[in-house]
Formats: sequence, C-alpha cells, structure tokens
Amino acid sequence: MAAAEALAGAVRFLTAEQVVRMHDDLLCRFGGLPGGGRRGEGYEGVEAAVQAVKNSYYDSIAELAAAYAVYIVADGNKRTGAAAMLPFLHANGFPSGVSAEDLPYLRIELQKRSEAGRSTDELVRWLASELRPSRRPSGRKKR
Repeated sequence: MAAAEALAGAVRFLTAEQVVRMHDDLLCRFGGLPGGGRRGEGYEGVEAAVQAVKNSYYDSIAELAAAYAVYIVADGNKRTGAAAMLPFLHANGFPSGVSAEDLPYLRIELQKRSEAGRSTDELVRWLASELRPSRRPSGRKKR
C-alpha cells in the first residue's frame, strides 16, 4: 500500500521544489558544491526521492520523514536529506525529539550506516526510531 493511501491522504508531503530550496539555502549558509546530485544537474534525483517517499509503503510519519533523509542522502545530499526531515515532521504535526542541533550527528551516522551496506529499510527503521519524541539520538549526550 502506498504511503498516501496508508495515511488516508492526510500527509503533507514535501515537493521537489521545496527540497531544492532547502538545498540552495544550505549552500548559501554553509557553502558546498552546487548541483543536483548524482542523478543529474537538473535535480532529477530530488524528484525521484520525493516520488519514492510518496509511493512508499511506509505507514508512519516518522518512517516517511526518515525515508526523505535516506533517499535524498542516497542521491549525494547529506545535509539536505537530514534537513528535509524537520519541516516534514512539523508540517504533519509530529512532535519530534530531534532538533536542528541533532541533525549533524544523524546525517553522519546515516552516512556511516549506508556505507556499511545497511539496506534502505534498515536505515529508515533506525532513523524513524531516532525521531521519536521520547528518544535522544543515540550517541548524543543530553545537555
């Protein structure tokens, strides 16, 4: 069952244009290489990632948010993938325990797990568990 069906169409998905704007904002703020990632300068990978989330079988807001990160990171955009989670969670009223300060740890850990050969489903499940409000991202000390 597609994510949109599983959540009865109530999900507010990100558009490719929104993700590209996030990417451009991150480049302006922190520097980096411009371009659309591994799948093309025209941001074809972003469009593919956005459509993959919409058509996925994940059935929770946390899993869908994690899927944005995993699919966008797979296209070569670690910062943008991690950054896409928070507006998606916020737009869907999900009270995440993840802050902007947690994102660097999460994106680095996601990259490590990805490079270690973890499957997409494993990555999504792990990251979704980190997004739960009652959890602090593992490896980060509570302040």
